[in-house]
Amino acid sequence: MSTELGFGHGIQFRDSTNIEQHEVYIREPLPIKWEFDYDFKILSAIEIGVAMIRGGEAHSKNDEVARSSVMPQLILSPNRKINCIFGLGTGFMLGNTEFTRHKLGGPMLFASKIGIQFMLGQHWNIGYFYFHQSNAGLYDCNASLNMHQLVFSYTF
Repeated sequence: MSTELGFGHGIQFRDSTNIEQHEVYIREPLPIKWEFDYDFKILSAIEIGVAMIRGGEAHSKNDEVARSSVMPQLILSPNRKINCIFGLGTGFMLGNTEFTRHKLGGPMLFASKIGIQFMLGQHWNIGYFYFHQSNAGLYDCNASLNMHQLVFSYTF
């Protein structure tokens, strides 16, 4: 596994709130790994991401918030062309966390990802992730984000 730079676009699929997320991330491999027969591997990585979350009907400046996160991940690789990725991390939001129809609570967040990634060649990848973000009840409002996310990435 090598360093990966990626871009993702996510759309909230609950409550028709029209919230979307544009994310840029870097995934760096960690030294913990297990290798088995038939190219099956379990790898570890750390993902550092920044995103712009936009919501509401007209996407006004009042409905934008920046997010940063750090997410340790486990990667199940049944072969050289497919990765199943599971991650759980934490982060912060900067800006207004209360959209017109969706209140995220406050700046601290917990995030998780589960998805699949396909290698298109030596360097290019495409993937689908289910992304969940919540504040785990730290604030009065805890309207989580639940997104379908499409990701394109380049491996160095």
